[in-house]
Amino acid sequence: MLEMFGLTTDIILVLAILIFTMVLFLSNAIRVDVAAVLVLVVLGTFKLLPPDQLFSGFSSEAVISLIAIMIISSGLESTGISVRVARWMLNFGGENPKKIICLLMAAAGISASFMRSVGSVALFMPIVNRINIRTGIDKSFLLLPMAFCAMLGGTLTMVGSGSLIVLNSLLKNSYRYVTKGNAPHFEPFKLFEVFPIGVLLLLAGMAYLFVMSPKLIKHSKKSSSNNGSTKNHFKKFYGKDGDVFEARVSTNSSIVGETVKNLELKLDASQSLICLLQDQEVHFPPLKSTMIKANSVLAIMGNKDSVAQFAEAYGLKVSPKLTVFAELLHSARAGLSEAVIPPSSQFVGKEARELHMRRNYKLHVLALCRGDTVIQGNELNNSILRTGDTLGIFSTWEALHEFQNNPDFFVLTTTFPREKTNPKKIPHALFFFILSMVLVASGGFSISVGLLLGAVGMIASGVLSVDQAYEKVSWKTVFSLAGLIPLGLVMQTSGTAEWLADHMIPDNLQIAPWIAHCYLAISSSLLALAISPIGATVLLVPVAMDLAFNLGTDPRIYALTVALAASNTFIVQSNQVNSLIAGPGNYSTKDFVIVGSGMTIIFFIVMMLGVYIFF
Repeated sequence: MLEMFGLTTDIILVLAILIFTMVLFLSNAIRVDVAAVLVLVVLGTFKLLPPDQLFSGFSSEAVISLIAIMIISSGLESTGISVRVARWMLNFGGENPKKIICLLMAAAGISASFMRSVGSVALFMPIVNRINIRTGIDKSFLLLPMAFCAMLGGTLTMVGSGSLIVLNSLLKNSYRYVTKGNAPHFEPFKLFEVFPIGVLLLLAGMAYLFVMSPKLIKHSKKSSSNNGSTKNHFKKFYGKDGDVFEARVSTNSSIVGETVKNLELKLDASQSLICLLQDQEVHFPPLKSTMIKANSVLAIMGNKDSVAQFAEAYGLKVSPKLTVFAELLHSARAGLSEAVIPPSSQFVGKEARELHMRRNYKLHVLALCRGDTVIQGNELNNSILRTGDTLGIFSTWEALHEFQNNPDFFVLTTTFPREKTNPKKIPHALFFFILSMVLVASGGFSISVGLLLGAVGMIASGVLSVDQAYEKVSWKTVFSLAGLIPLGLVMQTSGTAEWLADHMIPDNLQIAPWIAHCYLAISSSLLALAISPIGATVLLVPVAMDLAFNLGTDPRIYALTVALAASNTFIVQSNQVNSLIAGPGNYSTKDFVIVGSGMTIIFFIVMMLGVYIFF
């Protein structure tokens, strides 16, 4: 019976594992990196691959290249290049929104060609914040066009996106196709071989987004610098005035003997307990278990009238100005900030109380902004955290500076007095970045070796420490890719890819190669929306190459189409880049669907034309 359909035991097992993998990815039952490792375990259990091939993903060129490019990107960012780029944009663009958005889109797209889209967006979000504060141009006008162009810029080089990086690794490992006799060897794509297609995509995308950007403005294209201030921003989005008042606890106050946790339950939504002085010790921020004593001094953030009413109700005496906390809470030492939870954060899916921000990071979380909803108080503690959630924070700048290195959060605020960017290392960072690109482009070194040399140079020259380099690598992405590569390999060795290609377009169905080509591109885009661009590339490249053999066309070009089409994920908010800007830009799902739909169609048309023109 099985022979009638060309099925073997191995093909049935691999198909079952494919379905199992897609269910895990779509259901979000477990993290994608855990799901990928679980796939490895299943492949090993059924002995579908020998051990040397089963774990080959961890030593693959794709994985090494990804690790290296993450370290190089972090090295460039740590030198403070973003501040210089922002200054350059403002010098050239002035306060003209049209000039600035064109510069921003172009710069984000070009940088993404080497840093990948997520890295580019992470670099340019602080730049957008700085432009917003300096000019008052609404962030919603800038962020989405910048992010979409960063995704488009990933198609400019073979190291610009995860799907293109993994493509070359898959081509090198396509040993089975050599036996078919159609090609003795599959050459990997050179660094800039896809550049013409990428340029067309970026230019078309910039033109489309330039027209669409005014429709993205949530409030006003331009506001006064006052309205662009952090304080007014917090009042508008979080209901927090940002004013802090001192209140001394009298001996007969009803809150004496209460814990900080119980005291905070008495505060209304617009108020927050920032710090506490008692027994000559300052608690900043005060832990929830701390007991309030008589003659303690509280620093309460809130509206002047509401704080006065609270003080009268609970026997507190409000000072006319800050005295005890004047130095500690001076704007040069402490203030308001925001941080976004990125897709790679280990806290996604956990309750906010599990962050233990006060104890672990010395930060006070005032509220959480999720789209148009602000969550605070006890509701905040019980909230399940999601990718793109924005936390409103009050802290010392010293604590925030330490916190910004935490890979589980992305700090948006850039105007605090920090430092520890290292501008003296800019020449070193640029030298090793350019050196790695030249080595890769020259063809004398493989992509992984060239990039790894640049990453090692960043560490050796002191741009990054070894610990910082480890922290900047998204190990979630690394394990996801390393776990899926063997699945793509077993699809080849078991004959599953050939079987799928044969049944994707039956032999008795005579269609033109270009129709099959379009069908393949659409399939890749849809699968990338469902799981991930890298996952779609790993699973469909073997199928694409077999389909090309069946139709008598170039397998290498069909494989490239899959990798490019896998980047066409503008429409979904769950996309890593989109989820990163959703909160700060106050974008809704509708925004991504409307603007992303047009971008999706343009991307598909331009990509297909580019492939036919240049390949």
